[in-house]
Amino acid sequence: MKAYDEIWGVAEDNFGVITSAKAEELGISRQNLVAMERAGALTRLCHGVYQVKHHTPGVNDFYGIGVAMVGDNAYLRGASVIGMLNLAPTNPGVIYIGTDTRVRRRLPGGFRIKDRTSCQTIEYEGYEGIPCQPIFEALVAAKNEGAIEGDRIAEAALKANEKGLITDEECAKLQA
Repeated sequence: MKAYDEIWGVAEDNFGVITSAKAEELGISRQNLVAMERAGALTRLCHGVYQVKHHTPGVNDFYGIGVAMVGDNAYLRGASVIGMLNLAPTNPGVIYIGTDTRVRRRLPGGFRIKDRTSCQTIEYEGYEGIPCQPIFEALVAAKNEGAIEGDRIAEAALKANEKGLITDEECAKLQA
């Protein structure tokens, strides 16, 4: 199981996820991944994306897995950033992801690609390196898309301001 050990080494730092492209970089063929899936060592999440069976789930795994399934340029956006940062209650059954590339793979239910634009991303400290839309932009996007009610956006902006994630000026813009 040397191949599995190599996969585990990479996957444990990425929410238990390994892509077939990353496995190929390690010298592990796609056929070997399929064989490991059939043996029960891997779970196929979507085309070319697998999760090791022995991964202990964390609080932010669903967010990280969603970003990993979409690809290298993917980032968490809108209401999902707000939910991950615990700024307001959001629908945990829907994860909003942005990317600037076309995504051909079919994602499981609950994952939504909301835009195909490039975005300067931030990795918030303590959130396991998940690339995210900046919080002010995420608040504006969630408000404009109707994913979160206006009064909750205002409360989330106040919390974000208290935590130092947005400026006083940005917070004031979201209070109206």
